[in-house]
Amino acid sequence: MALSIQRGIRSALLVALIISGLSLSAFADDEPDERPLVFCNSHWPPFSYGGPSGEALGGYAVRFLQEISARTQIPMDLKILPWRRCLFFARQGEVDGIMMLTRNREREAFLTMTNALLSDSNLLWYRKDSEFVADRLSFEDLQGMTIGLTSGFNYGDAFARASEQLGLDTEESPTILSNFRKLDLGRVDVFLVNKVVAEYSLKADPLLRARFTLRQGPFPPVGFHIGLAKNGQGIRHLKAFNDAISDMAALGVIETILNEDPLPSASGS
Repeated sequence: MALSIQRGIRSALLVALIISGLSLSAFADDEPDERPLVFCNSHWPPFSYGGPSGEALGGYAVRFLQEISARTQIPMDLKILPWRRCLFFARQGEVDGIMMLTRNREREAFLTMTNALLSDSNLLWYRKDSEFVADRLSFEDLQGMTIGLTSGFNYGDAFARASEQLGLDTEESPTILSNFRKLDLGRVDVFLVNKVVAEYSLKADPLLRARFTLRQGPFPPVGFHIGLAKNGQGIRHLKAFNDAISDMAALGVIETILNEDPLPSASGS
């Protein structure tokens, strides 16, 4: 009889411990993560500027994340890394997301995109005296030219397919400014880049800017999103991010940020 009672007590204690463990586990899942979410971007004026130690100094993407952090009360740590390393860390879940990028199938394999913060399209940039200056509204119209591209940039799945199918002559350079210098020297015939980034890249050299003109290309406007790493902690805050972005758009906060100096300290240096 005593042995039966002892077994009953042990069984009851075991059940109690299991229930207690489950309750604590559920409670722990509801506990906020005290660790700041880590987001990266490359040095990509005017969207993100990095300091010598990889700290985020400013830029539109940085300001958007700071605003979302303030609205959601989610702490964030913003870092500037080489672009390919930023993508790799996001794929591995070593960072919780990427501050700003466009979508394509490769990126959506490891990132969930928020609602778009803004949209823009790639344009065709030429030397003003080039024989090729023209709007080109189909990818076929890009044949017969050497096309300058920036390494690591997303030109869209449609361009990637057309480039392969049509055998487009493309040549990559590491930066936007190096592409413009190649365009100026006649080493490429046309350069593909959106207007916001191009104008900021040329801002310090108005004489170089004056030698270029731009035309429409076969690129529809694309959204610029925050990418939340599927292997990171940020993905569980997707709704909070989208709610904050919707409020920012409705209240004109996004437009206000885009009208600010993206790097205020630069104007005083």
